[in-house]
Amino acid sequence: MKTVNLAEGLTVGRGSLLVPEAFQSTLIANISQALLSEREPPCLLRAPTGSGKTFMLSQCMQQIGQSPNANVIWLWFVPFSNLVMQTMDALKSTAPGLAPVLLTDGLNQEPQAGQALISTTQGVSRSMWRRADYDEGGSEEKLTLAQFKTRAKANQLRIGVVVDEAHIALDNATEFGRFVHWLAPDYLAMATATPKSDRINTFLHHSGRSSFESFNVSRDDVIEARLNKAYVQAVVYDLSAQIKQVADLKLTLLRQAWKRNQWLKNQLSDAGITNMTPLLLVQVANGAGTIEEAETLLIRHIGVSPHVIGKHSADEPNPTMMGAIANDPNIEVLIFKQSAGTGFDAPRAFVLASLKPVSDADFAMQFIGRVMRVAKPIREAFATAQDIPDNLNTAYVYLGDADAQAGFQAAVKTTMAVKSQLEGQVEKMQERATRSGARTFTNRPTPQGEISHNFPPSAPRNSDDQQRSTGQHSDTNTRHTEPTGTGPDTPPLSRQGGLDLIGGDDLDEVQSDNTPKRPSPHAAESWDEWVSHLNEHGISVYPLRRHFPEVPDALESEARPDALDMASLIVKVATRLPISNDDQQQAIRLACGKHRESERRIELTRPDSIEERKVSIALDRNALAREAAIQMAGLPMLEDDDRKNLINTLAKRLTPPIEQALLDSDGDADELDSAQVQRLARYAAHWVVCTHRAALEEGLWEEVAQHSKLVPSEPLPDGYLFPTEVGLNPSTKHLYGIMPPQKDVAGDIEQLLDYESRQFARNRHWTIGASVVRSILMDNDFFLNKDEKAFAEALDRADFVAWWFRNPDRKPFSVRLVRGEHRNNFYPDFVVCVSHLPGDNPLQRLVETKHDIKDIRNKSLHTPRKYGDVVFITKDKDRYHLVEKNGLLGEEVNFTRLDALYQKFQHTSP
Repeated sequence: MKTVNLAEGLTVGRGSLLVPEAFQSTLIANISQALLSEREPPCLLRAPTGSGKTFMLSQCMQQIGQSPNANVIWLWFVPFSNLVMQTMDALKSTAPGLAPVLLTDGLNQEPQAGQALISTTQGVSRSMWRRADYDEGGSEEKLTLAQFKTRAKANQLRIGVVVDEAHIALDNATEFGRFVHWLAPDYLAMATATPKSDRINTFLHHSGRSSFESFNVSRDDVIEARLNKAYVQAVVYDLSAQIKQVADLKLTLLRQAWKRNQWLKNQLSDAGITNMTPLLLVQVANGAGTIEEAETLLIRHIGVSPHVIGKHSADEPNPTMMGAIANDPNIEVLIFKQSAGTGFDAPRAFVLASLKPVSDADFAMQFIGRVMRVAKPIREAFATAQDIPDNLNTAYVYLGDADAQAGFQAAVKTTMAVKSQLEGQVEKMQERATRSGARTFTNRPTPQGEISHNFPPSAPRNSDDQQRSTGQHSDTNTRHTEPTGTGPDTPPLSRQGGLDLIGGDDLDEVQSDNTPKRPSPHAAESWDEWVSHLNEHGISVYPLRRHFPEVPDALESEARPDALDMASLIVKVATRLPISNDDQQQAIRLACGKHRESERRIELTRPDSIEERKVSIALDRNALAREAAIQMAGLPMLEDDDRKNLINTLAKRLTPPIEQALLDSDGDADELDSAQVQRLARYAAHWVVCTHRAALEEGLWEEVAQHSKLVPSEPLPDGYLFPTEVGLNPSTKHLYGIMPPQKDVAGDIEQLLDYESRQFARNRHWTIGASVVRSILMDNDFFLNKDEKAFAEALDRADFVAWWFRNPDRKPFSVRLVRGEHRNNFYPDFVVCVSHLPGDNPLQRLVETKHDIKDIRNKSLHTPRKYGDVVFITKDKDRYHLVEKNGLLGEEVNFTRLDALYQKFQHTSP
């Protein structure tokens, strides 16, 4: 057997995550952008275990630290002490821009930007410290938290807080929230593996925050990146009262888990993956003797060699030691205690055998995560998640809970609890039966249908179950042997005289009930057959209604031009930039060294004696030029020559008033120094760039929008797909004949389809006979809020509407407009085909329903040539109004008739 000396200090690198996956890069950019926005909202990253939450948060910290004027010191909190050193190692290997240190050590160091002080949440959640304003327990050698915070502020540092594994770390949400409230961080980021927000909300309430912005990682993204296995199987042994008395559940569970591990070893070899040995994880209860008991079972009764067994027997978990054992290729079994069930990585682990009850959902999520990761050799062997064989893309969890099963009803409740926890971790699970009578809950497709959708306490057992309960088998090929001793050839009866549920070398596989396998939609040869096959997978098809008038094959969008004369464009923007007289005078005063500010003098011996006067403020013109360069670097599409052109154009505008200011200050001057005037004009131009950056950016985008071109979007899908389980109301005029569901009642469609069906639903192109069919799974972007649903129902009733279309956000077939003030595109909520006069051919118009008047004003800056003015509708005091381009409320819109909307369409006809 293998043991590791703690003094060796082995660490496990995590270099595989140094290059972000596509979804990770997107999240890193979006979270960083949100934290750096003016609102600085708390940000919550919801991501499955194994998706790289720590890595993504560390990259966000680095990006924030690299932004202008963002000198940040970070406090990183984790739920368990064994995660502290693991987090330090992870930050050292994946975030070179950060300097991780223990919080207890960092308090005695000089605060510096980029430091990351790591602690558990419990380490600072102390009411005694709070009552002392966190200025308790200090000494000459040790600073208090209050003293450290004062030093950080004195060093002009901003403070950021990161809460990793927040679903567990915020168990003490109230006290820790009060600490964060006192700390008043500038940035707050959290990561969680659960969609539940109760603890998050409690923590935010006590930390003085009202809400948070959520960034979610779908498990499909993690699967597609080959970071998580697609499937999970959990086996729970459901014993009758009679069998329970004679069964050795621990031996059965360990034997089956070991056989599964050896079977996977052969599967890897058959797949040509010879550089990896699968690892079996065995979790035992805390306390004395539990490690040794499991080891004895493996060696004496199952025949596992002692040399392939690694143990973590310490009561206090050590993730470095755990990682070293888990990554030793000579080790095939790792036995650890429940307390060490979190905080270590074992990517080559496929099978977990847990000899402990599973009662806490958060803890279950953690230990299931140990076997959900995909090892690097498998990622290297298979280019996509779909290429990985199902057997190697499955996590196997064996759960033994004999003590908790005090009767059939208790067993049912326990298995249902486990099913619920697994379903929360992945997606819809189904119950299967194995040859031993165990119940397996899995999301992996099998030929066997579901046993039952509910489990009554007195469910009858079939004849095979009765035979198993009495120790008899109807299979004539099964040989029975009486116990004669111990060792690798021990027969089914255990060392205590208990009956092994599975005898011999048989693998406890899922039984088949000869239920036909659901047909693949890819095999369909006609539209009707394709629809039928999808229906068998719980997916309904809603076809495009091409009989409506003027239905295009593809809608049209706007795109920015491929090339622009930036020199002339910049001259226009700089010339048209609104500069008020006050702003102009301030720029001139600063350039000429005439700017004055208040100076306060306080006599320290007499605090009530304050003298205040105006004094001239010297300007660091080099610093001003650097700041202007930083601001211009953020402007779109500008190269070095463009920035020079911008400064020169603004300087020309400011030259006459500067000349006049110089003449006024020196009435005797007959001639001005032209070089001095140009220099001062450039200083003033730098100041204008710094103070008018937003207006310059809007001006640039507005000019670009004026040169936008019309391009076709991708063809409209031939059919919308949606889970049959959610019934959709019909629509008389929607292009696909359905009323999209409301966002607050649609539920999580990820939970409505199993993994296999969801892959079909997400397929975009189908070859059916000689035709190519396009489809799209309706997701949240298609759903409606309450106001949008009321408007959609009104469109169905309007006589002047030929058809309408819910324009989903960021879909390749949607209508996309160029914004006149921003780099982002604009996807109006509705495309409405309108007859502007009775009998006329209908034209496509665009409608947006918004609550934010400011956003409406910005979006209306640009008018698309094809569609005419976008019509905006907003709600004010339970009434709907049109919104004018200046942002003022216009005429009321009655959703019963829509007369005002019709007139608006007529007045703004393209």
